[in-house]
Amino acid sequence: MKFKYVSAVTILFFISACQSLKNASETKSNNDDTNVLPHHANLSQYAQIRLNKILHDAETGHLSESQANEAFLLAKNLEEKGQFESSEKLFQVCFQYSQSLPAGLNLINVKSQLKKLNDAQEIANRLTILYPQYSEPMLALASVYQMQNNNVALIKTLEKAFKKFPKDEAIVIFYSSYSKTNAKKVLETFLSKNPRSSNVLLTLAKYYYQEKNYHKALYYAKKAYSVDQDIIETLIFLGKINQSIKNYSEAEKYFKLAFDKEIDNNLNAQNYINILLFQNKTQEALSILLKLESSSDEQIPFPPEFTFQIAKIMLINRDYEEAERRLYELLKINFENSSIKYYLAICNEKVRKFDVALMYLNEIKEDNEYYTEAQKEKIIIYINTNQKEFAEKQIYKFSLSEKNIVEDTLFKSSILAYFNKYSDAVDILNKSIATHSDAKELYLKKAEYLKYLKSDESSIKFAEQIVSRWPKYADGLNFLGYSLVENNKRLELAKKVLLKAVALNPKNGFYLDSLGWLYYQKNDYKNAFKYITEAIKIEPDEPVILYHLASAQLKLKFYEDSLRTFESTSKILEDMLPYQLESDPELSRIQQSIGSKILEAKKAIDIDPEND
Repeated sequence: MKFKYVSAVTILFFISACQSLKNASETKSNNDDTNVLPHHANLSQYAQIRLNKILHDAETGHLSESQANEAFLLAKNLEEKGQFESSEKLFQVCFQYSQSLPAGLNLINVKSQLKKLNDAQEIANRLTILYPQYSEPMLALASVYQMQNNNVALIKTLEKAFKKFPKDEAIVIFYSSYSKTNAKKVLETFLSKNPRSSNVLLTLAKYYYQEKNYHKALYYAKKAYSVDQDIIETLIFLGKINQSIKNYSEAEKYFKLAFDKEIDNNLNAQNYINILLFQNKTQEALSILLKLESSSDEQIPFPPEFTFQIAKIMLINRDYEEAERRLYELLKINFENSSIKYYLAICNEKVRKFDVALMYLNEIKEDNEYYTEAQKEKIIIYINTNQKEFAEKQIYKFSLSEKNIVEDTLFKSSILAYFNKYSDAVDILNKSIATHSDAKELYLKKAEYLKYLKSDESSIKFAEQIVSRWPKYADGLNFLGYSLVENNKRLELAKKVLLKAVALNPKNGFYLDSLGWLYYQKNDYKNAFKYITEAIKIEPDEPVILYHLASAQLKLKFYEDSLRTFESTSKILEDMLPYQLESDPELSRIQQSIGSKILEAKKAIDIDPEND
């Protein structure tokens, strides 16, 4: 069975909407005494009164033409509010009175909503007899057959409709989805005579998209857009195609256009926000989400999915209290997301409410997708709360999950390294490398630990093997270059690999810092200051980069700046949790030397203040 782009409900809504608007305008012009709904009426109370009156007059045979027209308008209002039972009664009265096409089509639609498909089929059959010159009854009948899963009757009806109305756009689209011949050929033939049919162009684009022929899909979607730039569905589809071909800036453009046209449409908002988050434009996404949140009310409630996204972005922004507040609101309404308790634990861990964090983590069961992550966080909390012996026992019990062997291996090896179990850490890395030989991250972590297990030279040699195997692996290049700089060896090779790493990713603050530190070791303090300053713009709170910047400032005799930067570094180090600080030997060295560096900067200011 071919993919059904045209749903029965969509067609019925399309038909009924068009016909009801037409009927409303006609009855208004032809019947000046029509009893139209008051603009400011209390609809529920008014509707009940009028509903009772209309039904009573219909049962007693005293229904007037103006009442029949009123019944139609009242039924449409009730239908839009989801009151299908009352709406059905009114459309039934209207159809029995006039046997009109609009009343019949709307009655089919409402009965379909109520799953009264046999009644809907009977009315649709009657309309095909009463109005053989119109295509809508056959479309309605085909739609009912589709909902009944009566494919034999559906295909027979569509073939008959296509032969009778070959120029009808809706029938051509519906027929193409069940055509035994080439569906695309049916649509392309129609387009040869009707080249500006935006709906057919869009449907054809969807067929090609399904076949992953994105070039053709984009071609027809753009043609549909050129015909009518206000169709939201076309804008969304253009966004999806561009996202599929990794043209994210174009995808963002179309999703934004759709969002701007219908700001209250949650799907449009979700598409736009998702593409922003995918491109790491988290602050733009947050700004939009907060505006939508502030403008929401009882009529337009704020979706819990959006609240969850705000919380996650605020976690990134380190606004833990606001993140926790929103996550807790979601927990209270039983929002179905398995990660809520995990993220609540993270919020509490970050503000050092370790008992609360452990409480949430302990509530995460083994069948939860975040169970392994919860076990990791518990081990880190045990370290941060000085339960190190227990943490060490737990890491040996920690099992690698099949889905995330690489990530779990990196975690387990890093904890073992924290406890100076470098041999065990390398053993675990080797086992995972044996089954995941292309996981570059595992090799790089091994290179890091070889430094402590064997020697700096062993680490550098292994890093060179990594760079030789993956010459465009920027993290590998950076590790090799920085290791050479730290050992003051082969600085020209270090410069070469670090320049390559920066060229591969010029917006990576750690690569820029490594290059700057290279120049520092070569006593080229101006270039050191230049690159480290660029690095700190990208990673403003990274203590190693701050320490390097302060060191360069000191050498350039920017004493006041150097003192402030050293003090900022010290403050960040003081605020770091034990695991963060103790698991990185370089941070530990900086922490030990930061006091003397601050004194050195102060002394330089006292001796030579005019040089600042």
